[in-house]
Amino acid sequence: MKILHVITSLEVGGAQRLLADLLPLQAVSENVTLLVYERVCNDFEKAVEQAGVNIICLDEHNFYNPKVVLKLRKIFKDYDIVHAHLFPTIYWASLAARGLKTKLIYTEHSTFNSRRNKWYFRPIERFMYKRYDKIISISRQTQDALTLWLGEHDERFRIIENGVDTKKFSSIKTPVIPGSLIMVSRFATSKDQETVIKAMKYIDKKATLRFVGDGENRIHCEKITEKLGLTDRIQFLGARSDIAELISSAYIGIQSSKWEGFGLTAVEIMSCGKPVVATDVDGLKQVVEGAGIIFKCGNETELADIINNLLNDKEYYQKVSDRCLQRAKEYDISVMSKRYLSVYK
Repeated sequence: MKILHVITSLEVGGAQRLLADLLPLQAVSENVTLLVYERVCNDFEKAVEQAGVNIICLDEHNFYNPKVVLKLRKIFKDYDIVHAHLFPTIYWASLAARGLKTKLIYTEHSTFNSRRNKWYFRPIERFMYKRYDKIISISRQTQDALTLWLGEHDERFRIIENGVDTKKFSSIKTPVIPGSLIMVSRFATSKDQETVIKAMKYIDKKATLRFVGDGENRIHCEKITEKLGLTDRIQFLGARSDIAELISSAYIGIQSSKWEGFGLTAVEIMSCGKPVVATDVDGLKQVVEGAGIIFKCGNETELADIINNLLNDKEYYQKVSDRCLQRAKEYDISVMSKRYLSVYK
C-alpha cells in the first residue's frame, strides 16, 4: 500500500509534530511518502528522513497558488492513499484527486478556523469535503464543530485522537529549574501567550517563564513584556529542536489557547510528569481536565492563582503531576498509528 501524506510544510506546529512522530511508525509496515510545498530543513524533516520516508517538495512558496492542483494531480495518481492535512491543502487535494481512483483522507486538526466566520465559505467547504473518502477528527469536539459547520454527518466521519511518543518524553531526565514555567506554541491567532505574560505580574517574583515557538504574534508579545517590565523574567526562545529537554527542565507547563483541536503539547508536558495548566477551550479542555488544571480563557489572575498554588504547595504539586503522568499514557502514539492504518485498509 503506497501512502502519501500532504502538508504545506513541516514548520513547527501541532499537525507537523504529529506527522514527524507518525510517519516513522507507518513506514515500518507501509510504503510512506511525505509531500510538502516547501522545505524548512528542521528536526521534524530530519526525523522523517531518518526513518526512511522520502520527502517530495513542490518548491512552491505561495501555498494559495491554485497551480498547485496540477502539480499534485500528477503525483497523486501513483498512490493508493493520499492523506491531506491543514488548509489550503484540503482544497487543493480535493480538486487534484477528482476523477482519480486514489483513496482520499483528510485530518481535521482544529475545532475552529477563520473561514467559519464567513457564511460564503460553507458551500465551498461542503463541495471540497465531499471528495474525501474518510474525514478524521482529532477529538470529539473537533468532529462536532466540523459536522455542525458542514451540516452533515455520515459514515465518512471518524475520530482518532492524537498521540504522543510518551516513552520518549518520560525517559528524558533533565535537571529541573525551580519555579520555571514553559509554554510551547506558535505565536498564532489561535494561541494566547498574551494572557500568560500578563499573569506574570501576579505570579511569585522568583518564577520565570520561557516561550518556545515563533510566529506572527511574537513581536507583539515581546512588546507587551517590555511594557510591563517583565523582560528579566520572560524569555522568548524561538523555534527549538530540543523541546523535550526544555519541557523536562521546566517546573510547570502552560497551554493557553483561544481554540484548539486537541492539545498535543499538553500531552507532551504531561508525559514528562509536569503539571499542566490549560485554558477551558474545547479540544484542549477534554485532554487536560481531571488531570491538570483548567482556567478561563483570558483570565490572567485566575491563571496566576493556580500557578502560585502549585509553586507554594509541594504536596498539591506532586498530586497534580502524578495525575498528569497517568493521563498521558492514554494518548500514546502507537495506538493512534494502528487506528489510522485500519482506516486506510
